[in-house]
Amino acid sequence: MPELRVIDFGRVSALRSQTLWHALAYGVSAGGPPTLSFMRPSRPYVGLGYHRRLEEADMDACREAGLPVFRRMVGGGVVYLDEHQQFFQICLPVEDVPRSREQALRRLLRPAVEAFRAVGVPAALDDDLEIVVGEAKICGHGAAQIDDAVVVVGNLIERFDHTAAARVLALPDEVRAEVVRLMERFVAATPADSAAFRTAAVDAYGEALELEPKGGWLTAYERDRLLEIDGRFLSQAWLRGPQRLDPKCSQVKVRAGVFVVCAEYERSRAVAAVVGGRIERARVSDPELNGAGAAVEDRLAGVAMTDVGDVLDGFGAPGRRLAAALAKTRLVL
Repeated sequence: MPELRVIDFGRVSALRSQTLWHALAYGVSAGGPPTLSFMRPSRPYVGLGYHRRLEEADMDACREAGLPVFRRMVGGGVVYLDEHQQFFQICLPVEDVPRSREQALRRLLRPAVEAFRAVGVPAALDDDLEIVVGEAKICGHGAAQIDDAVVVVGNLIERFDHTAAARVLALPDEVRAEVVRLMERFVAATPADSAAFRTAAVDAYGEALELEPKGGWLTAYERDRLLEIDGRFLSQAWLRGPQRLDPKCSQVKVRAGVFVVCAEYERSRAVAAVVGGRIERARVSDPELNGAGAAVEDRLAGVAMTDVGDVLDGFGAPGRRLAAALAKTRLVL
């Protein structure tokens, strides 16, 4: 039976909790075996998705809290990571992974669900491809193709500081408060035994992928790539990333289907909590609403994002400006 290389790095630096699995991905791409790895950061830090603007992180808040910020090579937004999270990564050659993103994620996340269940967490993989208990996400995952390897990363969250996670986001206070409210509802910790989880994950991935788990370590090639990636991730040019225009629209994804958006257009501003494609509640402002702000907010509650323009058209020019602001949102699962 082909091999599943298993590497448990234990507790590592914040930097290495990112660069180690990137190095493994390059190794798998270069012909190394499928690899399941584990690690835990030794301190809190902030991760930034590959395609996101650095300005989405509150760099002043990160500096004040002593939090390093690293841009990773998988997608997603600004995330708070710390020593109370057990990271895992599964990496396969691209030819061994379904071409469909949905099929690939289902194949590579189902064993993680089985590992959660094995340690007493009643986890499920929902229709939005989130690992959940009830409506709450319990695992933050991401995926990417790095050269000729596909990697899916995730975590067992033993404790989670929702306030700290929101504090590193570059948001107005009212928007941050809404993010915390939704995080407390839709992001949950599962204080399971991490050693038992790792053992269960090894068994589940080995069985699902029909591979024989075997302990391993970095190859010489991967060690060389690791040093290179360390340098890349510490460089200001890499952290800055490509320059992108300010969209005048902030949106925070709390979990699939759950967002907080803050958008402006001319003199109008709207802040909305969006759950399942519908506005759960909104706060709006426009100098020409003339006291009608509360009526607009009441009218928006429960409205599908696709119907916002029609609903706000009845509030004249300020309503149309608010609709233009909200039209800037791109709520991608």
